[in-house]
Amino acid sequence: MAWSRRFEALGSAGGPFDRWLTPRLEMSWRPSSAPIDGPVAKLGGQPFWMGEPFWPVSRGSGELMTFIGQFPLPGQSVGMAYLFVSDEDGTFDLEGGENALLVQPDGRVPSFVNGETRRTGPALWRRGTDWFAREPVELYLDLNTPDETAAAVFERQLVDRDAAFQGMVLAENDDLPDVDSRSYVGGEPLFWQPWTPPEIDDSWRFFFQLDGAEGIGEDAFALNFGGGTGYAFLSQDQREGRFFWDCV
Repeated sequence: MAWSRRFEALGSAGGPFDRWLTPRLEMSWRPSSAPIDGPVAKLGGQPFWMGEPFWPVSRGSGELMTFIGQFPLPGQSVGMAYLFVSDEDGTFDLEGGENALLVQPDGRVPSFVNGETRRTGPALWRRGTDWFAREPVELYLDLNTPDETAAAVFERQLVDRDAAFQGMVLAENDDLPDVDSRSYVGGEPLFWQPWTPPEIDDSWRFFFQLDGAEGIGEDAFALNFGGGTGYAFLSQDQREGRFFWDCV
């Protein structure tokens, strides 16, 4: 289904790792034969700005970051979160200035993010005829309800994650199956290294997570998260974003 499903916000969430949005829906993507121009969920292409354009630049190099995609905000109002990642080291850092999750309209640009007032710039790509060739991609983002088996595996993984948060290791977990998809919206974040969670305080709420990829073979895009997954969080007023990635 297209990303038009409205999520319920749970008032019981007390921190960034709690279940805030429900239901948890898995992401899938499909190519577009034409530019996607509108306030819809997508990966790649150029942003559909909901306010004045603002393109983040890398703190280290000063070069424009790469636009990864846009993600509709929860709730009844039409809003968008825009994800950008640089080509420099340190993109895993929540506030390192090498990634940016921007919110429009009426959003706040994080204090550690610099940028330019420009509408277009570098966008998501996959590898072409060789490792260094870049072919731009633009993909619709859809949401899917996980089947019962996948949902049960996910809940088992969360038990293991919570144990790791508390400094415990569950016995005989070598045969614990991995989830089919680590790219989803809502629910709780599932970290590769849950014993070292990100240093993000209780004023933030988990929004979505997105797997990285090499951009070859069946990969629809290239996104360097060290073989891991990226995680997006929103402030409680949904005016500011944070992003980091985690891997094994």
